[in-house]
Amino acid sequence: MAFGSSSAMFTEWPRSVMGHGQTAAVLPAGYAGLGADTIKAALFNNSVTPDKDAALTSTGYNSGTWTSGNAVNDSDGSDDWPAAGIALSSKVLSDQGSGVFRFDAADTTHSNTVTITNAFGCLVYDDTITAGTGGCADQGISYHSFGGAQSVTTGTFTVVWHANGLFQVSV
Repeated sequence: MAFGSSSAMFTEWPRSVMGHGQTAAVLPAGYAGLGADTIKAALFNNSVTPDKDAALTSTGYNSGTWTSGNAVNDSDGSDDWPAAGIALSSKVLSDQGSGVFRFDAADTTHSNTVTITNAFGCLVYDDTITAGTGGCADQGISYHSFGGAQSVTTGTFTVVWHANGLFQVSV
């Protein structure tokens, strides 16, 4: 098993938030939209094997390969970057024209110094979702590879999102 070098949106994310296979009234419990919900980035080690086509119940934080035992947190005793991750700030869903929509946020960091060891990537998930049609709390939206182990000792750890945002969707 290894985190690998790819990043992707889970195929179950757009299916569930659009109510795929359900009546219009059946959406993930607690879901109010990317702008309103608490979206977090949790760091993970190289023991995870991301799968964009994973079943819905295997995409959430602390489920499937994304168990908290594989999460990486601040180990200097302050727990400024907890295993469950840090909430994204300055979230924006924008229309790029020509049927392309982009979800972006400010680069994710903590204002205090942290000690992070062997973070290979992160899971971006909706911490507001309490359950869904498939029973998945903290449903995964996407995962992002860092291209190898990233560490910092008593310093600043920042996830720098791509200039084109966390993800783009073409319709």
